[in-house]
Formats: sequence, structure tokens, C-alpha cells
Amino acid sequence: MKNTLELYKLRLKLLKKGQVLIIPVVATALFLGMMYSMAPIGVTASFLLSAAFLYFVCVFISMTLNGKENDVFEETLMLHCEKPINYYVSREMLLITQCCCYALILTIFPVALFLLRGSVFIRPMEIADVLFGGLYILLSGLCGIVTGDFFHPRFLQKRKDAILGALVVAVLAICKEGLAELFMPLSALNFVLPPFMDGFGLVGSTDIFDPSGMLLIFLHMAVYAVVVVCLKILVLERRRFRY
Repeated sequence: MKNTLELYKLRLKLLKKGQVLIIPVVATALFLGMMYSMAPIGVTASFLLSAAFLYFVCVFISMTLNGKENDVFEETLMLHCEKPINYYVSREMLLITQCCCYALILTIFPVALFLLRGSVFIRPMEIADVLFGGLYILLSGLCGIVTGDFFHPRFLQKRKDAILGALVVAVLAICKEGLAELFMPLSALNFVLPPFMDGFGLVGSTDIFDPSGMLLIFLHMAVYAVVVVCLKILVLERRRFRY
């Protein structure tokens, strides 16, 4: 555990020295400003849109960090690990930390806005809205992290192929329900694509989070993230560093 934390702190220092966070921070500020300028807005809609936004932000962050990796430096880090798993865990911890920070901002902002100017929303915001909405935003971000992280340079060496792959996954995730209606076998896409859009179908026009439905979506998201991370680590272990 100590070895993992030391690697995590090192990665955090390197992240602060870089410029990876500039674009996501600016994009988040613009997103919040634009979305909440269109008042009144639905309570659930604000959280669902924030979740979809964070998914794409986390895909960008993950793929950007992947692209900046230096194989010599990364293998040196791995050699200093007590176990290879410490290397991968510290890597995921860095990404999860960023996801949590953005999720916290996207959750707190509408709450603060409601307390200051409740007329921004079409109905009063409740504690259940914040809990379900905040968790949905966080898990959508985690889905974005594992999606972007799966298109690693050691899988796809050409960056344009990785970007294209991530875009295809996102488009299919958005359109999967329509595709399943046209061709039933395509319903299998529900098991292989990130479920960050499932909340939209559940809520619909009700502007209410259904507790049982949301819990199922949360479980789906969590299982999806864990499975993809495990698959990625297994593949990276097989495809060692190249110079």
C-alpha cells in the first residue's frame, strides 16, 4: 500500500506540472455557464446532462494522459514497484481523483445555485435528487475514464485510431436503444457499451429519479467500470512496453 501511495503522489506531482487540466477546466466552466443560463431547467436534466458531459471530459483526460506517457519512464516506475499491480492501481487512483473533483464541482454547483436562486429550476431540488444525481455524475465519469483508458497507445499506436474508436463507442452508447429496436440482437450492446446514457431513458419527461431504476443503473456502471479496468490491466500486462 505504501508503494502504491508513493507512486500516486509522484503521478500527482507530474500532473500538476503539466497542462493536461487546462482544457477540461475551461470546458467545465463554459458548460456550467451555458447550461444554467437557459433557465428554468429540470432538476434531473441538469444532473443527467452534467453526467454525459463528465463522461466525455474523462475520456479526454484519460486519453490525453495515455498519450503523454513515456515508455522508458513508465517501465522504470514499474521496476520500482513491489508488485506490478501497484503500478496500475496508482495509475487508476490518479484518474479517479480527477473524476471525483469534477463530479464534486458538477454536483455542488446546481445545489449552490438552487440555494441562491431557486427559480433556475422548474421544481424544488430535494436531497434525493442530489444523492442520485451526484452518484450518477461520478459513475458516468468513471465510465469515461475506463473507456478512454482502454484506447491506450499500447493497444492502438496511432492516436487518430484511438480517438475514432472512443467516438464510435460514445455514438453507439447514445444510439444503442434505437439500434436495439431496429434489430433485436443489437441489444447485446447494452453489455459492452458504457451505460452513461441509461438515466435519460429512465427519467424521460418525469423529472424524477426512480430509486430502484437508478440503483440498477449504478450497479451496471460499477460492474462495467471494474470489468473494463481488469481487462485493460490484463492486456497491458501481455503487451509490454515498446521503444
